[in-house]
Amino acid sequence: MQIFKKNLLPLNRLKISQTIESYTMSKFLKINKLAALTAIIAALLGCGGQTNNQSQSDSGQNNGAQTQAPATDNNEQNADAIEQVVKQQEKTDEDGNEDEPLPAETVKQAYSTPSELKYYKESSEYLFQKFYPIGWSKDGKFAYVIEPADEAAGLYFFKLKIQNMISDKDVYVWEPEEDPETGSVRQMWKDNQMIFAANLNEHKIIPQKDIKLLGTEFSTEDGKFKVTIENTMETDPDFGFEVVKTTNIYIKSSELGTKKIYTYTENDYNQCLGRIVQGVIKSPYEKRIAVLVKEELRGYEGPPNVVREFLVGADLERNFKKK
Repeated sequence: MQIFKKNLLPLNRLKISQTIESYTMSKFLKINKLAALTAIIAALLGCGGQTNNQSQSDSGQNNGAQTQAPATDNNEQNADAIEQVVKQQEKTDEDGNEDEPLPAETVKQAYSTPSELKYYKESSEYLFQKFYPIGWSKDGKFAYVIEPADEAAGLYFFKLKIQNMISDKDVYVWEPEEDPETGSVRQMWKDNQMIFAANLNEHKIIPQKDIKLLGTEFSTEDGKFKVTIENTMETDPDFGFEVVKTTNIYIKSSELGTKKIYTYTENDYNQCLGRIVQGVIKSPYEKRIAVLVKEELRGYEGPPNVVREFLVGADLERNFKKK
């Protein structure tokens, strides 16, 4: 208001009158524009409110890592495309050949951008690798994306992996020929979706939107299970801090007994400060799990250290031994 008064002082009465009139008209127009805009928004909400509320309700049932639900129409199109892809995969399994391959656009539609499964809290003390699960096949393969942490390289890192959870070996890995300076999963998916979709479909990966990370203790229709890890530590001779020398992972069943599902011994260059089992992801098609193992590695030049994960497969039926 002080600025407004200061601007009026040098004006004569006519200019004052014009200024006041202009100011009044400006306020009037602004008020009416605001009223019109409010009315438009209210009308739109009245037409679409039911759909929006339903979308929010549906997204609330998803895993907490799924922070954003796609539009309802996109969900329906995606679900329809997935159904067509699954039917085609099943037909191929039955008769061994595809009479009429699905349109590439349908396959592309089935494999939309995956969402991050976020199981950690951000911290300036660590650099975290990000994990984006995609889905399982009916024969024990699991597909996912990782974004490895950037240790001051000034680059963006991305990998799409399909891992055989029976042998724990990768059957398909895609990463850019040259790592870009910036990027995101969304952008990588947009630029390469046709390639990703074709390979995911070739390995008969069925995308799932409700993938959950179960705890290290979980139950199925066959009983209760618990995944445990044992680390043997040693002191690094060059740096003097403790590192993990050997890791063994076991799964125990209240009904079946115990079995070892993973063993590993570090080589001479060892920067692993610790490993834990973060949880398990269960296949919806088999009695099989992917165990998510989290490990902390010393930073290239010291802290912040790098946190990353890897997967170990295990079936829930065979090779258990009772003591």
